[in-house]
Amino acid sequence: MSKPTDPATGPAETEITRLEFDIEWPPKHAAAYLLETPAPILVDAGDPSDRAEETIREGLAERGYEPGDVEAVVVTHPHSDHIGQVPLLREAGATVYAPEPVLERLERNPDDLADGVREVGRSAGYRGEAIEREVERARSSLQRNRRLLAPDEAVGFAFDDSFSVADLEFDPIHTPGHQIDHASLATTVGDQRVLFSGDALVEPFRPGAIHVGIDHGAYEAVDAFHDAMDRLESRSYDRIFPGHGPVFTTYQETIEFTRNELESLTGATLEAVVTVGPATPMEITRNRAGEVRYPAQLLDTLGALGTLERRGRVSFDSSDGVRRYSFMKAAP
Repeated sequence: MSKPTDPATGPAETEITRLEFDIEWPPKHAAAYLLETPAPILVDAGDPSDRAEETIREGLAERGYEPGDVEAVVVTHPHSDHIGQVPLLREAGATVYAPEPVLERLERNPDDLADGVREVGRSAGYRGEAIEREVERARSSLQRNRRLLAPDEAVGFAFDDSFSVADLEFDPIHTPGHQIDHASLATTVGDQRVLFSGDALVEPFRPGAIHVGIDHGAYEAVDAFHDAMDRLESRSYDRIFPGHGPVFTTYQETIEFTRNELESLTGATLEAVVTVGPATPMEITRNRAGEVRYPAQLLDTLGALGTLERRGRVSFDSSDGVRRYSFMKAAP
């Protein structure tokens, strides 16, 4: 069922409908967006649960559509709460678009991934069975995401090279930090410049600096997040549609908030190093955040430690692959 056209005025103005999904981990919800062009488009697709499938079907039905009416799904990043219902829509006939590096990374050799998790996990302070649990978690995530996004059945797009889907042109901006190959998607709807920011820019909180997870590159996460803010800061949008939190218009203010939160994380991590160092990243995380309930807490610490090291504020010694960080006093 295509969007109706008025013969006197042409196609009706594109509407954007938010579909919200309940998820088990903070912030307890995720959002996807239905763009009601003549050939409907979804930006992101919820989580893999049965209730998420119901949300998709009910949300489409409320707007007069069914899954087979969706022309395309455009993915911001390959976390499961954003690609969960891609198979439903792909099997119903939708073309799936995702960043080319995302599709390439999904083809990664699982043994190479396991080596990265073991090395970085050991450096962070994981030991024995705890490391192997993280390896298994990473392998399972890779297998799940390959099934959900299916790289050989998706169309890749390049960063900073616009592409057209149905009647809309998207400008994909590389915004890493939360996820290394994350794309924020800019387009024009009516007379407004809008941004589908995924998990790169959210109000009123900063998404975790997950970047690559426990893997090579984990210590680059906070610097990568700052790079994302640099790319966004030079642009301007009227309305922001994030993957979590409310739709908002305070674009520049939210960029500044995100930068401040990254600096607060870095400052709190430095304070923890001063308090407990020499210490492993896991010990530093416990001092900074208390009980480590989610991997994102440790990953924030790894990213902050990498930034502090490059700024000359901390250094580490490594024994049997385990890093212990110490405070470096500024030169007089």
